[in-house]
Amino acid sequence: MPRGIARALISFMMLAALLVALVGAAFLAYNVYYAGRIFAGVSIQGVQVGGLYPAQAWQRLHAALDGACYPYIRLHSSEGEWTLSTRDLGARIDLEEAVRRAFLLGRRGVFREDMIARLKLLWWGYRIVPPFYLEPGEALVPLRSVAREAGHPARKAQLWVAGLQAQTDTSQVGREMDVEATRQAIERAVQDALGDSGWAERPRILNIFDLSEAYVRAELPSAVGSSPFPIEPIAVQVAFREIVPPITEVEGGRERAEQILAGPVEVFFVFPEIAPDGGEVPLLRRWAADRAMLNTWLTVHREETPSGTRMVVDVERTEISRWLAELALEIERAPRDGRFDYDPGTGQVRVVAPGQNGYALDLPLATERVAAACFASADGQGRVVELPVHVIPPRVTYAELAAMAPLALLGEGESRFAGSTAERLQNIKTASSRFHGVAVPADGVFSFLAHLGMVTTANGYSESWVIYGDRTVLGPGGGVCQVSTTCFRAAFWAGLPIVERWPHSYRVGWYEPPLGLDAAVFHPTTDMKFRNDTGAPLLILTEVNEAEGRLIFRLYGRATGCKVTLEGPETGEPTPPGDPVFEEDPTLPVGTRILVERAREGVDVTLYRIIEVNGRKGEREPFVSHYKPWPARYKVGTKTE
Repeated sequence: MPRGIARALISFMMLAALLVALVGAAFLAYNVYYAGRIFAGVSIQGVQVGGLYPAQAWQRLHAALDGACYPYIRLHSSEGEWTLSTRDLGARIDLEEAVRRAFLLGRRGVFREDMIARLKLLWWGYRIVPPFYLEPGEALVPLRSVAREAGHPARKAQLWVAGLQAQTDTSQVGREMDVEATRQAIERAVQDALGDSGWAERPRILNIFDLSEAYVRAELPSAVGSSPFPIEPIAVQVAFREIVPPITEVEGGRERAEQILAGPVEVFFVFPEIAPDGGEVPLLRRWAADRAMLNTWLTVHREETPSGTRMVVDVERTEISRWLAELALEIERAPRDGRFDYDPGTGQVRVVAPGQNGYALDLPLATERVAAACFASADGQGRVVELPVHVIPPRVTYAELAAMAPLALLGEGESRFAGSTAERLQNIKTASSRFHGVAVPADGVFSFLAHLGMVTTANGYSESWVIYGDRTVLGPGGGVCQVSTTCFRAAFWAGLPIVERWPHSYRVGWYEPPLGLDAAVFHPTTDMKFRNDTGAPLLILTEVNEAEGRLIFRLYGRATGCKVTLEGPETGEPTPPGDPVFEEDPTLPVGTRILVERAREGVDVTLYRIIEVNGRKGEREPFVSHYKPWPARYKVGTKTE
């Protein structure tokens, strides 16, 4: 090889080696300088951030973009247009994410790809558009305000009553703004307006070795701080969703409403009243619910079905029941037992006072019948309803007693009242009249107090001497216990079960003999009761024989084959009555002394009742009485002229 060529070749190789050394040194210096920095050539929304640490880049971006005027949005639809500031919608540029992306350019970890990316950054540069977001919470308020103006609600088919006429209207499809979809559309439109990310042409770097920060600053736009966003409002189409009301059937409901209001609904009942002769007298009563009242009963509600919504027209049972409950006050009453007389000579039963049927409305059944009648045709009898009323007859009827005639005398009780004052006799007559003709039903329990009623002067009783506690005082009803004692004796001799019986506190001469066969009553705690176990009605008849001074109770009914015997009385040791008691009476003149109650010894008495039925005797049934000693009592006058 010629010497000149060899020298040239050596020089070239030395120059190449020097060049390689320089490039390597530059590459090494480049990598060392950008070890923690963003590579040169990167811009974020027009702001150069190459050569800056991420924190510096964020500060630079924040200073450049924070004061910028965020873009305005022009929402438009067929209903109108609305201009909104994205700042009011909660606009936010994610600078942290943009800086993170910028720092990762040229740092994927693959040497060849990273070298190519860094060279592209030096030659062309790279634009990054930061992510743009609208805060959902802040965007809701202004977007919902627009939604109220932009849409209109769906309208379901309606059914109503006006002026007693059924009215309907059709359904209408509604439209409402899809707030979330509209917010997302705004984000996309703003993102598109800001520009796409990607490589961009830029002036070629003349001196690639000048890597100072001063160079980077020189490459920034001269108008830093000017708005990087579009000046004109960004047009965005409002996103809507259609609201289709459910299919509603109203015509069938309208027909039912017209049926209900077609005419009044009448209700009636024929009352079978008892005539004086024991027969029945029909009494018709009618009531009507007019169309105005039917309108208050009418109800309309929606019912969801697989095919849509159905208008259900009905009548409100609660309102019907309320109306019928008012009628029940006129209908309902308790039954009243009649009073009867019986002539043993002729075997005839006679009505003294007719009984009275009781009535009770079956409210649930009546409500359903009236509800059904509301949908009946107005030109037929379907809108006339017979009320379901339960007829409650008296416990004993004339027909029952008449069918039993002739009646058997089951038991007779007697007591004597000779020597009674006129007032006491009046009370005996008044009280005994309460029981003449009373019929006791089979298996029924007779209560003396229930038939006696209140013992007051207003009810015909006179004031006479009565025992009150341990004192003898004037009061209405003296002599009533003579009636209860006589009634008890009739039940005793009839062999009827005695449910309740109380002896007097002390011995009373009117009720002896026999000793221990009396029954005291005092309203409302002390009663005399017996049960009718004969299997048939029982008739009570009373007799006041003033000439002989006798009070008699007779019980008539179906013959029982019962025979009653009495054993006793068995008595204990008597207790002396003690000294007389003198009570001053300012209503009597001085020197007057009246014997109010004779002295009585105290004694315990036991009687036994033996009931024989068809020759078979039962057990001895004891009746125990405990009489306290009772001193003589006198009223002493203290009244002076």
